[in-house]
Amino acid sequence: MLSPSLRTVLSQRPLGLIFDIDGTLSPIAPTPEEARLYPGVGELLAQARKHVDTHVAIITGRALESGAALVNVDGLTYVGTHGLEWSDGLPPRAPVQIVPEALPYREPGNALLDLAEQQLPANAGFLVERKRVGGAIHYRLAPDPELARQTILTLLEGPAQVCHMRLSEGKRIVEIKVPLAIDKGVALQKLVERFGLQGLIFAGDDRTDLDAIKALARLRQTGLAAQAIVVKHTDTPPELLENADIVVEEVAGMAALLGEIVATL
Repeated sequence: MLSPSLRTVLSQRPLGLIFDIDGTLSPIAPTPEEARLYPGVGELLAQARKHVDTHVAIITGRALESGAALVNVDGLTYVGTHGLEWSDGLPPRAPVQIVPEALPYREPGNALLDLAEQQLPANAGFLVERKRVGGAIHYRLAPDPELARQTILTLLEGPAQVCHMRLSEGKRIVEIKVPLAIDKGVALQKLVERFGLQGLIFAGDDRTDLDAIKALARLRQTGLAAQAIVVKHTDTPPELLENADIVVEEVAGMAALLGEIVATL
């Protein structure tokens, strides 16, 4: 049963429903390509977007085309690479826009990814993911995850500093990012401004989602009706849980809550 606070948010218009993908709408998979939406989630998102003055958006660390292909629901706003890429609908029909300030970092990002591919063998459990700008190294398949993590950081920290790129970490992943003040929190703020949102729900599960949850808390102080949902897994960062308004168990719990939200709408 939905809490009174959540019902209050859902009564606002314009309303924003904003979601991370991996670990939130999709169970974590061994590789990004193997991920699939939890059964029924795509249909619920499609239903939600049909309501008047309700805007459904995805904010993911994936490259935009990767995230959009996984969700595969048209009419949503897709935000990829933690806020660097935007599209209104599914590419290629909907054009992808990239933050112009990020473009100069394509070459240094590719250089770091080249280094990772040369030095971190796939048969040792490393997987290099390339994005328009920057990318990520996954080590979920490594037999010793902590050793793999240290190997990646030891290899890339120095070169990243030299070429002015940032490294950040998530669940069994090291990301290569641009040194710009762009993250999921900035993206969430832009969505609020763009659509003039009066109500907002955000759901996430990993460290990079904390930026969005903190932005949501700041927006609430300005009068926005908002709720932050955290999907709890065994490895969910404690700080994320501490800042949640609602905690659900695993992706199944998020799917069930989404079903209640759509039914209430």
